[in-house]
Amino acid sequence: MLPIRIPLWRHPAGTCFVLFLFFIAALCVGCFSHKATNSAPPSVLYEPDSRQAGALALYAQGMVLEESSKGSDTNAAKEAALDAFRHAANLDPGNPKFVAAIAQNLWDRERYDDALETLEKFLQRDDAALELRLAAARVAEAADRPADAARHCRILLDAQPEDRELAQALIRLYFLSEQSDRALALMREQNERFKDKASALLPAQWAAYFSRDPKLQDIALKCIDTARDLQDEPQIRGVLESLAAECWLNLGQTNKAVACLLEAYRSNEAEHSPLVRLGALWATMPDAVKAIEDKAALPSATHVDMLLLASTRQALEDKDAAIKILEDVYALRMRQGYFPEAGFYIWLAALLESKKALPETERWLTEALSVHPYSHELQNFLAYMWAEQGINLDKANKLVNAALIAQPNNAAYQDTKGWILYKAGRYYDALQYLLKAAENDNEEPVILDHTGDALLAVGRKNEAISFWTESHKLSPEPTVAEKLRQHGAPVPESTP
Repeated sequence: MLPIRIPLWRHPAGTCFVLFLFFIAALCVGCFSHKATNSAPPSVLYEPDSRQAGALALYAQGMVLEESSKGSDTNAAKEAALDAFRHAANLDPGNPKFVAAIAQNLWDRERYDDALETLEKFLQRDDAALELRLAAARVAEAADRPADAARHCRILLDAQPEDRELAQALIRLYFLSEQSDRALALMREQNERFKDKASALLPAQWAAYFSRDPKLQDIALKCIDTARDLQDEPQIRGVLESLAAECWLNLGQTNKAVACLLEAYRSNEAEHSPLVRLGALWATMPDAVKAIEDKAALPSATHVDMLLLASTRQALEDKDAAIKILEDVYALRMRQGYFPEAGFYIWLAALLESKKALPETERWLTEALSVHPYSHELQNFLAYMWAEQGINLDKANKLVNAALIAQPNNAAYQDTKGWILYKAGRYYDALQYLLKAAENDNEEPVILDHTGDALLAVGRKNEAISFWTESHKLSPEPTVAEKLRQHGAPVPESTP
């Protein structure tokens, strides 16, 4: 609904006031007419007043008819009201109130093109009427005319350059109307004006949005190029390069994807996921695997060459070889005087944990926390591992509390906290955290499974079954299926 009608007219008191205005205006018209018949020919000085009074009377009549349109003959009353508004506008064409009433009447009946034509005719005479300009933008978008909506929004933004919400709406309209170059230029303009993180992140956010559509990878890459120019934070640049790699892969450009993944790691060596992704990519190409092995065997091999080989062996399900290579990388870096990044420890620990080598996993994580004591990822990893085993629960609780201080809305950390409390027998306390975790991430089967266990523990069996069911749909684990069978519930098929 367009915000161009005064709410007063929507109330009974407002209706009475409209009637009062109507009769006063009619009386004024009568007085002028009477004077004209008993005196000399009417002077032009009285004509504007007369026309305005007549316009006001017609406007009041239209409002009364609109109010009566709530009855049975809605369309007829609406059309009569529209005629009254149009006559009022003809008598007083410079009054924006009459144009707004016409546009609102047409909007209510979804006659968007007619409403837009009415507004644009008025704006050609009075381009400073910003409220009507905003109404025109909204009507144009409702009429599926995003280019026209963008044109009006651009004028509004020029008049209100500090309005960031309006700028973001205009960027969206530019994209909708296939004016991506203008959208990107406006994002640069916004960053130049505000010079803050929010404006610098805007093209990255649009890149992530477009990357989800296989048909819009080229636009996503344009957004990434813009985001690169506005970003100097290593973490964000690394994410952008990884996102670009996925776009290039979707376009079948493997070499460009490889280059982006390598650049992603160079931008932020604390994050090893680009190397893991690259290993998975190269594992599908036998010639590439042989080339990586040969390069990593050379005396001049760098730690990056070895990491790439480890990721490739991991992708080929040779976890023992991957672990051995990572341990060799650790020794090499220590000889060079470097402690590995937190991400390296997480990578190695995850491989060890997947092989159920829990003492070795704990040893590496404990060392990692001595090197990176404020890494919330490491804190959560060790805390969850202890929770799974039901050991060191007090220490685990302290670790996850520190992680939650860093990221209080992280669903994985909330799940860890809840699971620690569950293992400690504090089921009601556990449920509070697990329900929050499930709310923040309702597509993680482990979180849903844990929440179901806590619900059962507090006597809420039916809800527990519901959570287990959703968990099994996402990931058909035998342990979850067994819980459902034990409580007389059908085991659903997994969601593709």
